[in-house]
Amino acid sequence: MTPFRKRELLLSLKNATVEACFSVPMLNLTLTQFPFAIGFAVVALHWGDRAIGLLAAVPFLCNAFQPPLTYLLQRRFSIYQIILLGFVFNALPWAFVWLLPWTGDHRHWIFALIVTTSTLANSVCAVAWSAAMSDLVPLNIRGTYFGKRNLVFAFWTLIVVLAAGQIAKRFDNSLTVFGFIFATAALARLCGMFFLTRMKFPAKVMERRPQTQSLSDYLAVLKDRNYLWLMLFIGSWNMCINLGQPFYSKYLLDPAGLGMDMGQLTIFTTISAFGGLLSLRAWGVLSDRFGNKPVMFTCALAWGVTALAAWIFAGPERHAHLYANYFVTGFMFAGFQLCQFTLMIKMVPTEGNAHYISVFVAFTSLLTAIGPVMGGLLMGFLSSRASYGSLLGQPILGYHLLFGLSLFAALIALHLLQQLKEPAERPVRELVRQMKSMREFNPVVGLSSIAQYMFTPRALTRFARDTARTLRRQTSALSDVGEELVGGGLRAVKETFDRERPESPVKPRGDRGS
Repeated sequence: MTPFRKRELLLSLKNATVEACFSVPMLNLTLTQFPFAIGFAVVALHWGDRAIGLLAAVPFLCNAFQPPLTYLLQRRFSIYQIILLGFVFNALPWAFVWLLPWTGDHRHWIFALIVTTSTLANSVCAVAWSAAMSDLVPLNIRGTYFGKRNLVFAFWTLIVVLAAGQIAKRFDNSLTVFGFIFATAALARLCGMFFLTRMKFPAKVMERRPQTQSLSDYLAVLKDRNYLWLMLFIGSWNMCINLGQPFYSKYLLDPAGLGMDMGQLTIFTTISAFGGLLSLRAWGVLSDRFGNKPVMFTCALAWGVTALAAWIFAGPERHAHLYANYFVTGFMFAGFQLCQFTLMIKMVPTEGNAHYISVFVAFTSLLTAIGPVMGGLLMGFLSSRASYGSLLGQPILGYHLLFGLSLFAALIALHLLQQLKEPAERPVRELVRQMKSMREFNPVVGLSSIAQYMFTPRALTRFARDTARTLRRQTSALSDVGEELVGGGLRAVKETFDRERPESPVKPRGDRGS
């Protein structure tokens, strides 16, 4: 394979970042492991605990059952074509949500069908996309690049989700306004696909190759002991976290809980996204320097301890601390998510990476899906409105018991991560020592630092300055989006379909379209 020129690689990485600025906000609005879609089901469809648990499990069930579909698609299409199909079938179903006001009692199963179809398409697309990016991005810059990329799209996700929540609140959470929000999100996903077509991938991604993998190849992945420890940890951690996490949103919105509205829920979500926004650049640098495993362990520990303390003590008269909780957990979740992906593709062999990734996603998602389903069953048994005593003058609800069980179990699951061996990893104590000297981590070294960061005038001034700087950078980076969409759209679509024809050889695009 002829190696890429530096300019071709840089252009592809740039377009991958712009694509994420359109796609990831849409995914945060529509995937049901995120608060917005759960909030829609609670306030607009009035779903109960068990239905919410099943809804939150859909993404993980789709991930678990996507390997056979991925296998069949690879027999007929290239990795690149599978990604394009995934984009289309992930976006289009959401354009039909605006019909829900006229469907009566059928709206519940129609929404369930939309969610399932779209999420299954995204599951297949995500596996193909991960395989393509593992071939495109050089190993020595993956942590830094994905950290910067995640920083850019996190900024736009923050803006979009906050705006969507405020719009829903302004129009009283009507089905019509949610239909408009979801249809707009679908359009954004298709805009992201345009920038995907501007990328140049290696030939093994662009060309359909003979399917040489069999069921035994997929089963052989489980014999890779180190890779198996990674899958066991990620699956177990996510299962424990998702035992309670889908019900955070329901607790906030439930009149028997905190009785908040969609606008306030999206403010919490925005604070979480902002925490990740501040940390992503640093996480990328630290993962390249110290390894992904130490960063994941540190993030998971801080995430679990902070969330456990925050949710156990939350109540109608005591919830101001949740602002700090969402900030810290978002801060740590960003590093955990970045290193999870980077470590996974680092441990995948060069050949056969698609089926390694497929098994990873299926295995971890199958374990994760157990969490929200069990959470829904437990909430049905506990009853969210019943009191199980009191703590510091406020009642202990079924929510508190579920949240405590979920987060305590997640902290126990950290033992599995310690069994994993990552090449060239460095001790956690060295990582923590470095974090203490970095400006980005001063707010999270202790609760006093968090309070000072969030509420003092000096910190608020710095917050405003950093936000303005980020806004200028990202506006500059995306200033040519409109021009490219209008001027180059038809040409890009035509070239895309030309590339998809089996009889037409794939031709390099060259350096146009910068």
